[in-house]
Amino acid sequence: MNQSLYDAVFCVDVGGQKIDPFAAATIDFGKVIGDMKLGGYEITSLHVAEFIVLHWLDDIRKNKTQLIHDTMDMDNRDDFCRQKYGLSWKDIDALDPTSDFEFDLKSGQVILFLAHDAQYKEDAYMKMFGQELNRFCQETGFLYTKLGEAI
Repeated sequence: MNQSLYDAVFCVDVGGQKIDPFAAATIDFGKVIGDMKLGGYEITSLHVAEFIVLHWLDDIRKNKTQLIHDTMDMDNRDDFCRQKYGLSWKDIDALDPTSDFEFDLKSGQVILFLAHDAQYKEDAYMKMFGQELNRFCQETGFLYTKLGEAI
């Protein structure tokens, strides 16, 4: 994609200044666009952001599912989870990243946040996936807002 087409599709004009929501992304943007084209997605800023976020949330869900599966038959699974993750097995099982997280595109910036109904799970998410969230935000340039404060 040439630069002028990229700017026309993705950049947002905010107060006379062009803002690129993917400027800080260190991910393989060409691969993302290629995968979206293969899937028949319309290429817009919102759809690209959604595609990136949903792939990350699916990876988090897979990690959680694997942990639940690995500890399912343990007699001491609750103790194991508390010692290793600081959460009970039931608290971990209650996490549902694909429906708990939401995102929006505001003023040329992609913002992640927990859905209103899931905000009480924020501490659990930070304990389980805080490092992955920070890494994701660094790789994409997206912001996560934690009850009013951005990280």
